[in-house]
Amino acid sequence: MKFDRLPLQCLPTFIIAARLENLRAAALQVHLTHGAVSQQIRQLEQALGYRLFERRGRGVRLNSAGRELLAAAEPAMQALEQGVLRARAVAAGRGLRISVLPSFAHYWLLPRLPAFQAAHPDIVLDIDASLTVQDLAHQGFDAAVRIGAGEWRGVQAQRIADGDVIPVAAPDLAQRWQAALLQGDEELPLLEHDVTPWRTWFQARGIGECGQTLALFNDAGLLLRAAEQGFGIALVKTLLAKDMLAAGRLVALADAWRPEGVDYYLVWPQANDHPAVQRLLTWLQQQL
Repeated sequence: MKFDRLPLQCLPTFIIAARLENLRAAALQVHLTHGAVSQQIRQLEQALGYRLFERRGRGVRLNSAGRELLAAAEPAMQALEQGVLRARAVAAGRGLRISVLPSFAHYWLLPRLPAFQAAHPDIVLDIDASLTVQDLAHQGFDAAVRIGAGEWRGVQAQRIADGDVIPVAAPDLAQRWQAALLQGDEELPLLEHDVTPWRTWFQARGIGECGQTLALFNDAGLLLRAAEQGFGIALVKTLLAKDMLAAGRLVALADAWRPEGVDYYLVWPQANDHPAVQRLLTWLQQQL
């Protein structure tokens, strides 16, 4: 069938009926009569050319085709609802869509969102957490937090925080291995991150590369979580570990060290004049 013949207006009713597997309960939830809900389900089935429910007496049960449609329609409808909300915020001049690394979002930004909202109640942050470096201008982002040396084409960049790193471990593990780390013990249980490898830290310290790599991570958030669970010693961004160090969930095993080219920057498209970007930049600089 052609997609333009699909009665899309019936999908929200189908999703609710599929979740509940009860047309009367679905009718109450969507504020329609039982007959109207039944008619929408029949209209959708007729357009598709196959049944979505098995009728059993007065009840219905989702069949295999219905389960497949629900698996596709439910996230699509949720994405559409979120898109409508974002569009509404943008139309009102309140939306600010930003791209950030998942680790930065979880360990630094999320705990401080109430402070941002209190300072800027008129700005609605739309946060996309991804390891992918997004093309801001072509993918509809107003700004992004990136790690690097501040040299990216097509964007303006302002440094917001140092990218220094620090070796950390859970308290029990730190007590056992802190002296051994500075002595270059071959038995050190190390957790490796592909962006900040241990070899660069050992070289900066004048220590021969040593230790045993227990796991390799491409996400700093997972690396921090593994260190907190006592799995090994991790070399992490001081900024991300700050709250965990303050709470005693992690212990620093040495002073912070700052590699080159790994600072935090706020970047935004050169042609973007969204006033909220400058307000976000000022807030980040104050917080950091």
